[in-house]
Amino acid sequence: MQEAVLQDIFGEYGFGRLAVVSAFEGLRNDNWLVEDSRGCRYVLRRNLQHTNSDRIEFQVRFQQHLLEHGFPTAEVVETRSGDLIVLDEDGVPWVLSTYVEGLEYDFGSLGQVLEAARRLAQFHAIAETFPGEAVALEYQPPIRDWWLNAEKNIDALEDMFAGLEVLDELSYLREWWRWVLAIWPLERLDLLPVGWVYGDYHGRNMIFVGDELRGLFDFDDVERGSLVFDVARGVHMFGREARGSFRIRPEVGRLFIEEYSRGRFLSREERAALPMMVAMHFPPDPRYHQYCRQQRGENIEARLRREVAIMRALRSEMARIGPLLHAA
Repeated sequence: MQEAVLQDIFGEYGFGRLAVVSAFEGLRNDNWLVEDSRGCRYVLRRNLQHTNSDRIEFQVRFQQHLLEHGFPTAEVVETRSGDLIVLDEDGVPWVLSTYVEGLEYDFGSLGQVLEAARRLAQFHAIAETFPGEAVALEYQPPIRDWWLNAEKNIDALEDMFAGLEVLDELSYLREWWRWVLAIWPLERLDLLPVGWVYGDYHGRNMIFVGDELRGLFDFDDVERGSLVFDVARGVHMFGREARGSFRIRPEVGRLFIEEYSRGRFLSREERAALPMMVAMHFPPDPRYHQYCRQQRGENIEARLRREVAIMRALRSEMARIGPLLHAA
């Protein structure tokens, strides 16, 4: 990133001086650790996952709402003019927020598992008081859209990947959706409790100090949907043995469910939905794949293979431990 661009962004804020300390590793957005003349530290983010300014405005207002109601996250810093985002010459939104000290999730800490589960229930409760509406993006529809358009989406994927060696993956995806819709038709899904879903609840979006959550970040996937989606994602991401593993420790997954349910009651139907919902983060969507190819230059064939491989692994894993989680 050119120094002149960063200085233009810095100039929008009411600090005497801001300087880059280092860059953070990021998969979807660019992030820098910056410092003012007093030694106070901040994180500057260039939002590349979503560049729609209305969507980013929604995300940061949602984040501010959580903080104002006692949920641990970073404070978004206002510009001189009172705005929460800055647009550069290319229309890309930038956000400056306070820096939160801490470490990523430790897979060996049961205390952090309990904390993550408690905080998820708190997130769902506080988020429901947010007064705004979601800003939907065409390439990232709500989860429920799959129930409405599963056949259409798979047909679109088959057209997109015609001639490529992914027939096995597409066949599995079609079979998987037949299985889902047979046991969880839309009418049954719509009876599950709905609210604000974080969408990607895992340890790399968090900072801990000991067993205390000090900050939850990255609200790129927040949307309205079935709340059990977040619980299922948490069972996978906090219950697995290590980063990159799909093997879920049943006793840890059960611990996560039990602790979450102390903050928000999990119905029998929500518990029954867990084995299906665990993989619901990964079904390939043709609109998002198109976006990844056009806007990010991503190899979408490799992405499709990876997503379907994860779906296979998690379905197998939940067949192994699902009854244990359902009985939690």
